[in-house]
Amino acid sequence: MFYVLRTGVPWRDLPLCFGPWSSVYTRFRRWQRAGLFARLLAFASARAEGALRHLDCSHIKLHQHGANPPGGQEAQAIGRTKGGINTKLAAVVDARGRAVGLCLAPGQRHDLRAIEPLLPCLRRHRAVADKGFDYDSLRARLQRQRTRVCIPRRRGQRAVAGFHRGYYHHRHRVENFFGRIKRFRRISTRYEKLAATFLALVQFAAVLDWLTFRF
Repeated sequence: MFYVLRTGVPWRDLPLCFGPWSSVYTRFRRWQRAGLFARLLAFASARAEGALRHLDCSHIKLHQHGANPPGGQEAQAIGRTKGGINTKLAAVVDARGRAVGLCLAPGQRHDLRAIEPLLPCLRRHRAVADKGFDYDSLRARLQRQRTRVCIPRRRGQRAVAGFHRGYYHHRHRVENFFGRIKRFRRISTRYEKLAATFLALVQFAAVLDWLTFRF
């Protein structure tokens, strides 16, 4: 599974030293359906450090092998933007830049809606994000769940909001996280038809990032 994740090779082209490719893929699907990769990430993220939680989204190009999925593209977190057909990966990372929450959305979906399933990860922490998340609806929801906000105001906004430049200076750590997991070729380009299997690979990559990360 790590070989597929790292090299991006199709399952059918796994070297014979790993045994029958179908056995490896069947085991992967069994673990994915059982939620193993999600539980591993939850176990690792229980050690998240700091009060800051950085959030952002990143686009991932879809390979032609992932086109025409069952249920349609929208049902499998695939959408079309000016850059072509892609998937949007939303992430929340801790103060050191390690993932504590991940989810997928169609590429054309607004970042505000894409990050919505991860908002519980921000509870009782300080959310740090760029101006793309400067919406009063998001600020109000975060305040209701006792999340402090560090998001700069967009140009032209009259309302004043607290903003800590020192905390915002570390926002690049979520971008660094995207850069690290996209070193895995199976993440930098999406080949999976199913959103569930692709998310499992992303979670697998995030767990490996927890194991190998050096601040």
